[in-house]
Amino acid sequence: MIILEKPYVSAPLVAYLEEKQIPVLHNDMAEVLKGQGHHLNLLDDKAFVEKYEQSHQLYAVSENALVWLYAQLPESELVKKVKILKDKAAFRRICQQIYPDFYYKEVEMKALRNLNPDELPLPLVLKPAVGFLSVGVYIVRNKAEWQAALDDIDQNFAKQCAVFPETVVRSEKFVLEQFIEGEEYAVDAYYDAEGKPNIINIFHHIFKNDLNGVLGLKNFPMHVEFRVDKHTGRAIPIEVNPLRFAGMCLNDLTRHTCHLLPVQAYFEGTHPDYATMWNGIENDVFSFIVLDKPYDTNRALDFERIKRHFHGVLETRDIMNPAMSIWGFLFTQTAPEHKEELKEILFSSLEEFMV
Repeated sequence: MIILEKPYVSAPLVAYLEEKQIPVLHNDMAEVLKGQGHHLNLLDDKAFVEKYEQSHQLYAVSENALVWLYAQLPESELVKKVKILKDKAAFRRICQQIYPDFYYKEVEMKALRNLNPDELPLPLVLKPAVGFLSVGVYIVRNKAEWQAALDDIDQNFAKQCAVFPETVVRSEKFVLEQFIEGEEYAVDAYYDAEGKPNIINIFHHIFKNDLNGVLGLKNFPMHVEFRVDKHTGRAIPIEVNPLRFAGMCLNDLTRHTCHLLPVQAYFEGTHPDYATMWNGIENDVFSFIVLDKPYDTNRALDFERIKRHFHGVLETRDIMNPAMSIWGFLFTQTAPEHKEELKEILFSSLEEFMV
């Protein structure tokens, strides 16, 4: 079962849902797709809840779906687990059973200016207790950055929050937590009906911890972000995004690495063939590139021009939504001799590709 929501639903996902006739919640986004001629297996609220109570297998493409979930299944075990994972403060309390020496502190937003930065264990991360993407997230290394973060919260955070429902981003409470010096990674995975973890996507590296020994998740897809401490080598989860894999179609990267749609893996209980999927391409880098649009521009991006920058563009996604601060995405495959082009695009303003 699946809930489709704004801001984006990928075409390969819609094709899979049509082919397999996976039950889809009949909401506004599903109605838009229906109007475009897609033949989805749509269920109204009541039928969808009844079906979920039979299957207990649910996926949501966006955390905007949590608004419906909280309203329709308020007392369910699923919602209780989701709320723990969405609340970064609650998540840190859970993680203390696994990482008792990891520093964190919960603070009401209105009380942030009462804190003395000289008494804080800098560097640290300041972020909203309930958040999404990098909205309201600051790395604070010194007193000047602490002041700058508080000023930015005062000036911009409320406007950023207004873009998302309160189930996705809330502004009343913040979390201060230890900054982990090291590389950041992400994993798309799901726990099956027996609580066994299955990894679908590994963005940079694999990790393992005993989180499910605490939460007891079953039939549960998730996108886990974590850092590996460069001093200890310990993998520490930063957050777990519930009921979905990597957002904005990033998880579709598996279609190019192992020819498998992540949602298909979850619904059908499969996973990539780890033993063979890299045969012949061991040294290539598969990338998902976000083409950010400046807030103050009305210009467009020339996709054909930007494709010529790369030696191995696998797919482009043009986001035709002027309300979003993204032009689109690129999926690329880069051989070792062309890796410099990835660094170039990472630091590019994209000015040379605008029209």
